[in-house]
Amino acid sequence: MALSVCSFASGSSGNCYLVRSSDTAILIDAGISTKRIHDSMGKIGVDRSSIDGVFITHEHSDHVKGLRVLTKKNPDWRIYTSEGTGEQIKDSIFDQSRLNCFEAGDMIEVGDMKVQSIKISHDAADPVCYSVSAEGSNLLIMTDTGFVPNEAASRMRGADIIVMEANHEVNMLKAGSYPYRLKMRILGDRGHLSNETAGETLAETMTQDPRYRKIYLAHLSRENNFPRLAFQTVKNILEENHFYPGRDFSLDVMRRDEISGMATV
Repeated sequence: MALSVCSFASGSSGNCYLVRSSDTAILIDAGISTKRIHDSMGKIGVDRSSIDGVFITHEHSDHVKGLRVLTKKNPDWRIYTSEGTGEQIKDSIFDQSRLNCFEAGDMIEVGDMKVQSIKISHDAADPVCYSVSAEGSNLLIMTDTGFVPNEAASRMRGADIIVMEANHEVNMLKAGSYPYRLKMRILGDRGHLSNETAGETLAETMTQDPRYRKIYLAHLSRENNFPRLAFQTVKNILEENHFYPGRDFSLDVMRRDEISGMATV
């Protein structure tokens, strides 16, 4: 195994991903219960003692609500996050001495992994996404951003696995029941990526660096999207740009309440 990722939960109600290399394992976000995280690890055969750190993207509850119990139940796990996010979540960590803060844009080495933090655009204190590399393989997990910054786009071009937000379908959101201000927040530069933006960004990435990738759509809205709709929208955009499943990419959706398969490169 070079590098792999598994989603324990991905969506507007909770997010947690496991990333593994041959010698290292980390979690990205802890937005579900500790019991659910532990149960998910057990189902895929990962021992709690193998976790080398938990990387937090930002302080919103769907990314950190399990953190206090998680850090109490696992006293050896260290928490990594940007300085601004660390200030927001420090009271959610059972032992604050285990909190390791970095400047957004820094690279952190954990075991044989290099974890590159990338500043993104979201209505949070100091949000980041993460690019992880080990043993010559690379993956990017990017959700909760209103647009794709240049550094994130650059990391996408080098990624063998891309986990990318496809949060909403624009017309569903506009016609839905959300208050106007919330709709504008989601659609804005500090909101979330739509299905269409995800597809267009992936098409641009593959045009600039045309090689086979495993693509997973993540952080879907419960109210303003459907897994099949996100899948078909992104697939259609890629095919319109002459990229085809099986030949140029694989495509799947990470579900909010299901453990995904282990994607490995």
